Amino acid sequence: KNFSSLEHSPPSGAGCGPGPGTMSIRLEVTWETEPGAELGVCGADDALGAWDPARAVRLSMSEAGWWCELPAPTTSMEFKLLILKAGADPVWEPLTENRRLPSSGLGAGSIVRAQLGELRMSIEVARTVIEANAKTVRKFEDRKGSALEEDLARKGENAYYYAHTRGFEVPEDAKIISGPGLITGGLPTLLEVGSKPVDADIEERIVWLKDYSWSDSTGKVKVYVPIADGILTENDGEELVQVTYAATRVDLTVNSKPRRKLTIEKLNAEINSDTSSTRVEAHKGRIVLQLAKKRETAWYNLTKTK
Repeated sequence: KNFSSLEHSPPSGAGCGPGPGTMSIRLEVTWETEPGAELGVCGADDALGAWDPARAVRLSMSEAGWWCELPAPTTSMEFKLLILKAGADPVWEPLTENRRLPSSGLGAGSIVRAQLGELRMSIEVARTVIEANAKTVRKFEDRKGSALEEDLARKGENAYYYAHTRGFEVPEDAKIISGPGLITGGLPTLLEVGSKPVDADIEERIVWLKDYSWSDSTGKVKVYVPIADGILTENDGEELVQVTYAATRVDLTVNSKPRRKLTIEKLNAEINSDTSSTRVEAHKGRIVLQLAKKRETAWYNLTKTK
């Protein structure tokens, strides 16, 4: 593997990882383990070794993959992953820029997931943090400014990462609008897994989308659905998208080859189907479902758990 090496001399310091009594978050990393090697995380913060590989926080291996505990950031935290082998120089992941965690929005119990060599990360904020924030700051306008929220609005990475597997039926009162504009209303639905066999004709195959993220704001809830590169284009991206909105769920279809679908059901509360809308952002490789709330309440979860 051709990994780039560190191009600057790290400052010295002492102590790595969360200190006693420090609130911590969990970092989970996907990596094809190499014999005799382990993973480390090192960054600008002194708790991450102050860019000194010898003081890097070492990850542990479990059945689910590599993981470690890190102190919950109070300022923007920059870091990188590195491969460590006894008797060999550390090998840094080949990223053109450092990884960054937001200065606010994370708290004890939150989980950050990453893959070695890929800059993109997903963040799952602990439910206790979401509920505490919503109950403490009742006005949505006062919640703005969070680095995590700004990153979500800019990149579509949501604090609460959500995925499901469940079947569904399109309700009789569902409202369907397709093509440019895609203005309609309805409620998100749980994700569904299951598709045609791999060897089926590409025209018949369906790929069920498993990943999406969401955010709560004044008057509406936004659901961000990432779409693989090359599927949505500026010329025909909107024409490929069909959305079915119902009172408590949403069915999204991208008419590509193969077709891609997403269903979210049992929304946390009812939405207004007449004022909900869909935005296709081909340049960002995503579709944004904008769910207009029927009543102005805070959403702690996108869907009902029971």
